[in-house]
Amino acid sequence: MKKFSAQPYRLINKVQYYDWGTKDENAFIPMFLGVQAKPGLPYAELWIGAHPKCPSEIIVDNVNIPLNKFVKDYPLECLGDYVVRKFNGQFPFLLKVLSSDKALSIQTHPNKIQAEKLHSLDPQNYPDDNHKPEIAVAIDSLVAIAGFRPVKEIVQNLISLPELNDYIREELIAKVLNSKNDQEFEKNIQGLYSEIMKRADESENLSKCILKIAERLKNKSTLLPEEFQFLTQYDLFGVDIGLLSFFFFNIIHLEKDQAIFTQAGVPHAYIKGNIIECMANSDNVVRAGLTNKFKDVKTLLDIIKYDFAKYEILNEEQKEDEIIYKTIAEEFEVSHYRKESGFAQMKKSKGKLAVYLITEGTIEIIWKSGDIKSSQKFSKGESIFIPAALSEYEISTLSAAEYYVVKIPS
Repeated sequence: MKKFSAQPYRLINKVQYYDWGTKDENAFIPMFLGVQAKPGLPYAELWIGAHPKCPSEIIVDNVNIPLNKFVKDYPLECLGDYVVRKFNGQFPFLLKVLSSDKALSIQTHPNKIQAEKLHSLDPQNYPDDNHKPEIAVAIDSLVAIAGFRPVKEIVQNLISLPELNDYIREELIAKVLNSKNDQEFEKNIQGLYSEIMKRADESENLSKCILKIAERLKNKSTLLPEEFQFLTQYDLFGVDIGLLSFFFFNIIHLEKDQAIFTQAGVPHAYIKGNIIECMANSDNVVRAGLTNKFKDVKTLLDIIKYDFAKYEILNEEQKEDEIIYKTIAEEFEVSHYRKESGFAQMKKSKGKLAVYLITEGTIEIIWKSGDIKSSQKFSKGESIFIPAALSEYEISTLSAAEYYVVKIPS
């Protein structure tokens, strides 16, 4: 084993090609990386981290080494004592650039205990035993759904959906509409939504319901956001149980630099846009609609959270210079910086790792090894792993620059 060097490491990252990714002249990830998009290939996600499914690599002595192997060989130097103890020697987060041209699956994520159980029972569909709190930050914009709407909005949608009677028992809808207080409303909406999802395999009834809704909406001159999304995704996916969720979930429009955070159990889906996404180091997803991948409606209903409220948008005021996206996640804290040329700042690792992602311009990192001063330049599309053992370094902008920093919360 070669001696560890406390220095910044340029990361070599891999792209994931899922069918919902952007293609051809609209492919965001190739433009971000400064490469030519291959015709017809959907560029969906750029993974930055040490997840064993698709680890980044670093170059040591002219040899490409997977980051997860490097961390395994040098856990204290890479992660720091606190992270090694807190996260059992594992790289704690996974950073992504995600680019969606159509909806990702309606999904939720298990908590840690649920993830351990799902992984032990079904490792093929639940590939690790970790939970997956995540943040999505809009690079330009994002349309998404997340969390259950306020009760009044759901009730109004149910009144406007007579076709639902073709699919679900009328008494369940009547029970919701005749509820006497908030507690009753919430309980009865839970029962109704659960029954809707459980009947996902009743294809004849579901098809009849979906087609009738689509026919009515196509004749409307003005569409509500949920109705517009219903028709848009119907054109892409056809008859799908996930289409009914637009009438139950918040529809969110994020502008540049705004974000949403989803914790375990929160139902959500990203519909269209380019984002920076950061999550605990996991690939566990429980899907139930708008996907051709494995669906697990029973598990989703077992772990879903029913919080009926407008969904919180982080950085709603769209601050630009320095943004820290505060969440309850213990594995990561994402910050975004937009600096003019000539900005310089000394940074201390405080015994913890960090990852930088450059989204515009060029930065330089300067550090010392003993008395020897070294420097490296990094430009748009590049990312950097700062190991915990690099105790102090300077970051400066060589042009107007934007960059994200992911570190462990203080």
